[in-house]
Amino acid sequence: MITHNRRKTPFRYVLKEPVPFALHILQVNGKNVHSKPIQALLLDLSSAGCRLSVPVDIQADHQEIRVSIHMLLHEEPLYLEGRLKWNRTESGRYHYGVEIEFPPNGRDQLLRELRILASKNKIIIT
Repeated sequence: MITHNRRKTPFRYVLKEPVPFALHILQVNGKNVHSKPIQALLLDLSSAGCRLSVPVDIQADHQEIRVSIHMLLHEEPLYLEGRLKWNRTESGRYHYGVEIEFPPNGRDQLLRELRILASKNKIIIT
């Protein structure tokens, strides 16, 4: 008997310990900006996007904001870019959903890192 996976969304990997990283704002409404790095925490991620937490309000409600993410999940440094898609305030911090735009081989690199984290029991797959 063959079973089919009807899952329409990518698996989400929740980090047991949030990963700190530097978030940079690249563009606001299509215009390049130069921002200081914002100290952020990566809370969870998938092959389509991630959820992060920052101590400041980026004011993404009615603006298109492109960001870059520089982080080290396990072995290889990752550089990702994406767009802020949603936001909410939680426990005095600002949470944002980022739709990631992967560079060539970027998705493969992320999946390798996630497999390593899963083998070390550092993530929960939902």
